[in-house]
Amino acid sequence: MIACLVDVVQAAKDAGLKVVPTLIVINMSGQMWWPEWMLDKAGRPGDLFSDPIILKSQSLLVESCARALAGNDAIRAFDLANEIDGAQRPRSRDAAREWASVLGDTIRRASPGTSIRIGAHLPSLSTTNNMRIDDLAAITDEDAMHAYPLYSDVARSFLDPELVPFSCALTSALSGRGRPTLMQEFGLCTAAPGRTGETITDDFLGTPTSQYLASEEEAAKYYDEVLERLAKTGAAGAYAWCYADYDPLLFDRPPFTTAVRERTFGLVRADGSEKPVTDVFRRFRKRRDAGELETVQSASAIRAVLDVTADEYYRSPGTHFERLYNRWLSRQSH
Repeated sequence: MIACLVDVVQAAKDAGLKVVPTLIVINMSGQMWWPEWMLDKAGRPGDLFSDPIILKSQSLLVESCARALAGNDAIRAFDLANEIDGAQRPRSRDAAREWASVLGDTIRRASPGTSIRIGAHLPSLSTTNNMRIDDLAAITDEDAMHAYPLYSDVARSFLDPELVPFSCALTSALSGRGRPTLMQEFGLCTAAPGRTGETITDDFLGTPTSQYLASEEEAAKYYDEVLERLAKTGAAGAYAWCYADYDPLLFDRPPFTTAVRERTFGLVRADGSEKPVTDVFRRFRKRRDAGELETVQSASAIRAVLDVTADEYYRSPGTHFERLYNRWLSRQSH
């Protein structure tokens, strides 16, 4: 499988693309994909943060991948994990820090000089999930955030264009490293071409939840508004989730049997045809390259998003997240 990974990176390199392999995933598209070596005989996962054998095994996996790709200029960075607390919440802040530190050090030994990030998401801003932004920032080289109004109780609507840039700016402020944050995941799922947007009841990790399938025109407008705001707030960059819709032939397989929203997050339809949003990205790229985007806010303006210390913030993250978001909205309206 390591050889397959190397082949994928080479194919990307041949196409002129950069690659960010995510090394510990588990939590992916509405399902937990536990490897057998993390499970006991009854099929229950062990403690992936603190069990010494599981931690050592993760370190071996990370080292094997990093060493195989060391020195390959197609590697943009290594992403340690994807929203890992969705699979299992660390028992303590120390456990999360130790896990990230061990794996980060392993990558640095195996692939010196390669940038490291961790795919954090909104629960690291709005809940006590023991994966604090400032702790992750002390271990990584880049700050990253995933944010979707679709999954936020604080967002004003499923199409709220302010939540993503706010979350990006707040991540930079909590990091305390003086560096811009990459919006590593943002986007929304769409209805069939020509259909209006509709709210559905979908399965979200075993819980029936209201979700929204936007019309393709709504999606284009949403991406346009969010990209503009990310530029204004000094984001390091933005990755849309995701490139393409899934082939309907997969809809009878998990997670797509129950997680309907996961089928159509793409910028491109399953048949390869483009949704209107692709023109949004083309126009944005041309304006960026021509230096026509609005000037980003200063580092001091980003720090002003946060009016308490990180320690104070994490004593009640949900309260502070909502309070600071309301303040952000009031400032944007003036």
